[in-house]
Amino acid sequence: MTGEPFRARLYLKDALPGRLESVKPSPALLVNPRRILHLFLVLLVAGGVALLFLLGPAGGGGQSATPELAIGQGPELDGISRDSDDEIITIAAVDIEPMPEAVPIDSDDEIITIAAVGIEPMSEAAPIDSDDEIITTAAASIEATAQAVPVVLHEDGLSMSTVSAAYTVDEVLTEKGIAVGPGDYLFPSAGSLVTAGTHIYIYHARELFLAVGGDTTTIHSRKATVAEVLDEAEVSLDTLDRVEPALDAPVEDGLTIRVVRVREEWETVEEAISCPVVYQDDPTMDMGRYLVLDWGADGLIHREYRAVYEDGQEIERELLSEWEQPPRDQLIAQGTKPVNFVEAPQGPLRYSHSLEMYATWYRPASCGRSPDSPWYGIAATGVQVQRGIVAVDPYVIPLGTRVYVPGYGQAIAADTGSAVIGNIIDLGFADHEVPDWRSGWVTVYILE
Repeated sequence: MTGEPFRARLYLKDALPGRLESVKPSPALLVNPRRILHLFLVLLVAGGVALLFLLGPAGGGGQSATPELAIGQGPELDGISRDSDDEIITIAAVDIEPMPEAVPIDSDDEIITIAAVGIEPMSEAAPIDSDDEIITTAAASIEATAQAVPVVLHEDGLSMSTVSAAYTVDEVLTEKGIAVGPGDYLFPSAGSLVTAGTHIYIYHARELFLAVGGDTTTIHSRKATVAEVLDEAEVSLDTLDRVEPALDAPVEDGLTIRVVRVREEWETVEEAISCPVVYQDDPTMDMGRYLVLDWGADGLIHREYRAVYEDGQEIERELLSEWEQPPRDQLIAQGTKPVNFVEAPQGPLRYSHSLEMYATWYRPASCGRSPDSPWYGIAATGVQVQRGIVAVDPYVIPLGTRVYVPGYGQAIAADTGSAVIGNIIDLGFADHEVPDWRSGWVTVYILE
């Protein structure tokens, strides 16, 4: 049988006679560790007590009032003498069921004698009724106390031998003021029973701060080096990653381990170069007019860089190569010819040149055709003669030309006449209009 036995202490005090029912142990009770230990103690001391009984004064046959405690049912026991100075008490155990193999009991031996240390004298002997399974005793209290056993504590590699009356490992640690924190290693487990010679191992984890890629977490680890901590935390490292402190650095409580994620990238940057605009004078074009001769093309600058990033922040940029495609100029013609304007009621009118001409007027009725004629009032270009239609010499003013005649207004050269030769202009009116024009010389502006 393994483990340290417990010592059963019976405290017998003066009390009124009571009744204690006979106890017949059940198999569940018999396999209780403490019960097994108690019975093992009984077996150990039985031989010693028997020897004391044979060799000591009690063996002379003198009988005194020795308290007897009967459990169960069976034949009456012979009185066992007890010296007044002797602290030996006999317990009669009758009809005890077979014990587990760990604690064998002879089936013919129904008497178990134990040495009781520190038993107070009983007020009177407790009579045993052989016919009654219930007996009267003066035992006021019976208590089982755990005997302190030697244990060895191993804390972070340091060993300490001590004794403890605690039942379990966690009770021993509490008794010794040793706290178990997150990540600590403990063997045996906290709920394991403590026996003589038990070795308890505890290794405390260190509280560490792990910063990976800028995010910091608190971890607990028993590893000795930074590399082991990262491996335990399943932190993988790329080739360029940087670890602070070094991987082989020892780990101390409160240490901050920083893993800087480093990446290297090659980048291509293209920058457009706007094409220059070149203006070319054109004296044939009026001033203020422009004409695109060549749209040109933008240029390009091509650059390649090597960039280094730490935790997502760029810390280094190196130019590896650069080449340029030059732009092609955009060519625009701009007019330099002076531009003339004449003020008119509807606003300034732009004209190319002007002519001094003698201006007359006419109506359809003055054209020599009968009103019944299909050609009545029809000008040379097929339009109806009315205000805004003028007759000109096509060699002086081409038909279709827009003109401005001060006092008359804008008009179109759309008619001719036999009397309209040279610098003569005939201003048209409708039949129903009253001409407000007096023939005479006038400046005629040829509009653009």
